[in-house]
Amino acid sequence: MTAPVAGDAADRTAPRRPDESMTLLREVTERPLDPGYAEMARRRAEAGQTSGPLAGRGVSSVVTMLLVAIVLGAVTAVAVRDLRAPQPTVTRGRSVLIEQIQDRSAQVEALSARATVLDAQVDGLQSGGLLPSALQEVNELDRLVSGAVPVQGPGMVVSLTDGSGGGLVEPGDAPAESRVRDADVQFVVNELWAAGAEAVAVNDERLTSLSAIRNAGDAILVDLQPLNGPTYTIEAIGDPQDMQVEFARSAGLGFLQLLSAEYDIKNDVSTSEGMYLPGAGTPTLRFARVPQGSGTGPGATPSTTTGGSAGSSAGTEQDRSEEDNG
Repeated sequence: MTAPVAGDAADRTAPRRPDESMTLLREVTERPLDPGYAEMARRRAEAGQTSGPLAGRGVSSVVTMLLVAIVLGAVTAVAVRDLRAPQPTVTRGRSVLIEQIQDRSAQVEALSARATVLDAQVDGLQSGGLLPSALQEVNELDRLVSGAVPVQGPGMVVSLTDGSGGGLVEPGDAPAESRVRDADVQFVVNELWAAGAEAVAVNDERLTSLSAIRNAGDAILVDLQPLNGPTYTIEAIGDPQDMQVEFARSAGLGFLQLLSAEYDIKNDVSTSEGMYLPGAGTPTLRFARVPQGSGTGPGATPSTTTGGSAGSSAGTEQDRSEEDNG
């Protein structure tokens, strides 16, 4: 029988550490520094050396590094200053442009002053009775036809009102196709001109041969002036009875019925015995010549440049569908 070993009995009686199975964690927490690094640090401490980026370097090396850093900083500062400074060619070009702008501005001011003087002379000739009677009549007719002066008289009134999507939603939340568009106003205006209108205005904005009706987002513009919706009133001065007959014979009436049935856009057609359309102001004179004799007759029938009109309500319906599809 073998006697028990004293060492084995001591191992059985010695208490065990709670973290005996976590050797790796104990190594990390108790000795975070690698033994090699610790040994090197101990040797440097015994030799009296300091640690850091300049450790082991001489004074000459440190001075050299500082000089190089100063030189690099100075070169960088000079380069940045040269890049930010305006170049001579750029400066000369800017000076030339400034001179040209000043010269052109002076020319524009001189021409504007001369135009003002000539306008005053024209007004004096027109109001002083110095022109022949035939030219005065032609001038007055031209001012009426061009929309420069206000007019009043009987005529037709056509109003278009944004729809509400069939009455299922609020007017402000109605779909885009239920709103009046520039093409709708253009079509009605062109049909009124064709029906014999002598002067037309949309929401008190007088139309001339140079007028344009366009959309800008959800707003309708007449000569860059936004119209206040949701109702757009188109007034046309002329013979009410003749205009009603011609408008009914044209595609205008069918187009209004299409807008009402397909897009819920309300419309109203009526006549008025007394309407007042404001003038659009004197147009800019771009060309003039001295008339030869006094036999010049009245100008041609006025027309608008508000865009092409559809030949029928079916064509207009196709246009609206194409716009809806982008």
